[in-house]
Amino acid sequence: MSKVLIVNDTPIINKLLKRGLESADFIVDTVILGQEGVMKAQAEPYDIILLDYNLPDINGDVVCKAIRADSCNKGTPVYYISSQDKETLDQVIAATGASGFLDIAVDVDELCARIKVLPEARPWCPVLSMSSRKR
Repeated sequence: MSKVLIVNDTPIINKLLKRGLESADFIVDTVILGQEGVMKAQAEPYDIILLDYNLPDINGDVVCKAIRADSCNKGTPVYYISSQDKETLDQVIAATGASGFLDIAVDVDELCARIKVLPEARPWCPVLSMSSRKR
């Protein structure tokens, strides 16, 4: 089963995405704050990270850069889920090394279907093996 981390400060969106993804056989963790997302991503392996841009503590670009700086997460796909305009997100994606963005305004089932076909990438971590990382 693929493991997804959702970093989003809107509880109802987290609940809907979590429910939809779990019904599609994903394992899902959610956090509200950007700093929590960074700590969670550094502590556990994820197959994909869904990241809001506008977070209450730090913006998603800061979160993405911190996740990308961690050697265990260089290959983990990070997708922004946001209602930001496409032009702004394209600039943020280019600046942060994110994998892309998914429009949060789509139907949850459609979003889950899109996530299901994204390339799986389990990064090799020279510091911790998959078995030694917290589950």
